[in-house]
Amino acid sequence: MPLHPAFRAYLDELNPRVEEAARAGVVATPESARAALAALAGFAAPQVAVARVEDRVIAGVSVRVYAPAPEIASHVVLFVHGGGHLAGDLDVYDFSARRTAAATGMVVVSVDYRRAPEARFPAGLTDVYAVLGALEGGLDGFATTGRVHAMADSGGAAKVASIAMRVAGGEWTSPIDRQVLLYPSVDYTMSGASMRELATGHLLTAERVAWYFDHYFPLASDQPEADRSAASPLSGPYAADMPETLVIAAEYDPLSSEAEEYVARARAAGAPVTLLVAPGMIHAFAFFETLIPDEIDRLYGIIGAFLRDGVAPAVW
Repeated sequence: MPLHPAFRAYLDELNPRVEEAARAGVVATPESARAALAALAGFAAPQVAVARVEDRVIAGVSVRVYAPAPEIASHVVLFVHGGGHLAGDLDVYDFSARRTAAATGMVVVSVDYRRAPEARFPAGLTDVYAVLGALEGGLDGFATTGRVHAMADSGGAAKVASIAMRVAGGEWTSPIDRQVLLYPSVDYTMSGASMRELATGHLLTAERVAWYFDHYFPLASDQPEADRSAASPLSGPYAADMPETLVIAAEYDPLSSEAEEYVARARAAGAPVTLLVAPGMIHAFAFFETLIPDEIDRLYGIIGAFLRDGVAPAVW
């Protein structure tokens, strides 16, 4: 379908400013990228109330725990935010963690992993894995069932998919049962068709993706064996006993074709993976609550139903 009218208007205003900044020689920095992502949170709706919210440290990593019904034992959702492995934090993604807690009725643990370029690959990934492994002992005082799911977007979804990849390859173990990967980044080689076809003009650009990856991966002089293809979840391995997975792609996202290919390869291995493509949407559309309220309500309704009951609609 056509680009959603709200995004057409937003991009018609944004793209000329981006082009003017490029002509003026403005160069992106980690600080400017972090500020730009934080600014998107300005489109969030009023904060969703959650009965209990607590900051704590699990496995040496700062986390924020959300308990919508503290008196009822619930499953746990590991929440891993996006941001190109470089931006985003507990505060920027507070709106989404709250909505995930409300939609699922589960305890949500949002992970403040280390970010590039100060901490390059695989530092943030190992932080997420460390928290995952320590959830059982790290949530004392919260009523939980011991069952674990995951919800992640973009670069955070890359980390969750990377855990599944390493489990399939026999390197790691994981308690994750079901997981939602929202517009995931799973191909660090940037080889997908949509990376070319949607390279510019839709908020996330191919040039910016390459810039993120150049900041994320170790410099060749520091770690010449770092192989972006081998690090890509798209490259596998896959296994039939991978977590039950819902992949939600955005139609106008340069990452969309790699999400589709990831699902196809996982299914070929016998893994229980479902794909939904959100029509008319762009990358990071979950930030734009006030622009597309109906689509955001549908998004979290789908996420909640899948993590609770393992059900997803056939189409968006």
